[in-house]
Amino acid sequence: LTIQPGTFVLGGPRVDDPTALIITTSAKINAQGTRSRPIIMTSAQPFGSRSREDWGGLVMLGKARLNVAGGTAFIEGLDNRPYLQYGGTDDTHDCGSLAYVRVEYGGSVFTVNNEINSFTWGACGSKTVAHHLQAHYGKDDTFEWFGGTADLKYAVGSYGADDYADWQLGWRGRVQYLVGVQHP
Repeated sequence: LTIQPGTFVLGGPRVDDPTALIITTSAKINAQGTRSRPIIMTSAQPFGSRSREDWGGLVMLGKARLNVAGGTAFIEGLDNRPYLQYGGTDDTHDCGSLAYVRVEYGGSVFTVNNEINSFTWGACGSKTVAHHLQAHYGKDDTFEWFGGTADLKYAVGSYGADDYADWQLGWRGRVQYLVGVQHP
């Protein structure tokens, strides 16, 4: 999936299950915005009516290792359809490239400790590129990794409802220059 600089991606409102942009293990995303023309993934609700959890956010699934029995899993909150499975043995797996991307009003909580985030990486490998990202008014975590080795540079989480950086299942990547701005 290639998304051009300056593009707005609109996530539909939640009815039962949230809408989300999900990049499966057999796909890649190429979302290369620029400083003057960022890519904005946001709620389809009218301005002034947008709120956290309007849509599910961006989920990227890869084939890197995670520390679970069997080496594969499903992202919290998503069902067990085969194409939603992630994990494997390729720690360099390339989930794609994100640059100058903002996710607004994303994330969804299904039940306690069962949610997707503004940006969710599931076992993305070290060839995945992620820099100059912003998560704004997310429902849960702004940036979360489930296993894998993907790095992140130059990130801002603003007015998130939970953690600004969260990881589990053996994530072994690095984050450089992360700022979190908390709402009072």
